[in-house]
Amino acid sequence: MDSSDLFEANQASSQPSLIEDNIGMEPEYYNAAAKGEIGVFKGITEPLNQLLTPNRNTVLHIHLTSLIEGSEASTAFVEEILRMHPPLLWQAHVKGETPLHVAARYGLAPIVEVLIERAKSQQEDLESGVNKTVKEMLEMTNNEKDTAFHEAVRGNHLDIVKRLIQEGPDYSYSQNEAGETPFYIAVERRFKEVMHHILLKCKSPAHVGPLGRTTLHAAVIWYDQGNAYLLSIGLFH
Repeated sequence: MDSSDLFEANQASSQPSLIEDNIGMEPEYYNAAAKGEIGVFKGITEPLNQLLTPNRNTVLHIHLTSLIEGSEASTAFVEEILRMHPPLLWQAHVKGETPLHVAARYGLAPIVEVLIERAKSQQEDLESGVNKTVKEMLEMTNNEKDTAFHEAVRGNHLDIVKRLIQEGPDYSYSQNEAGETPFYIAVERRFKEVMHHILLKCKSPAHVGPLGRTTLHAAVIWYDQGNAYLLSIGLFH
């Protein structure tokens, strides 16, 4: 749990937050979300997306953050809370991060699967066209212009990288605020398996990086140590 979330947890026990037109996050709701106690939320009449912490974390954000702290990545709470209030799937907190950003960053593969499948089910309900809602979710960016794919690559979470590519091999992921594309991040950090899978499965991976650099520039930096591998995947000819 990062420092801002820890602050919120401490504050929840003594000072419920009331911001803008939102209900605020009562301590019992914060704790129930952290523990995955879905029953607490079944009697609430107000929209669940209005239960927010000072950093605008929803009950779903809180639950996923708590899983990071060592709990098993059970999907039951996520499935049920999204059934009760589907808009939580898309809701971002103060840093612009959706539940998919959080799950991808911390390697919560079962949760990523649930979020994708839920987006598909909403798409079917709305009859909005092939992969429209899934595509929108995959391309959503946070305040740093990172997509969930950026987060999965940065964390070297190969299983999630594979799942996101499977869902959108044709999607073009642009540079984030730092000028990095997902593929550039993989090359710069020497994540060989991730790098290889992006080249193998993405139809048009972007090679650009910050300050006019490309993946080739990043690869040159560690060419002496990894030249055989770089040759094998085609970064050098």
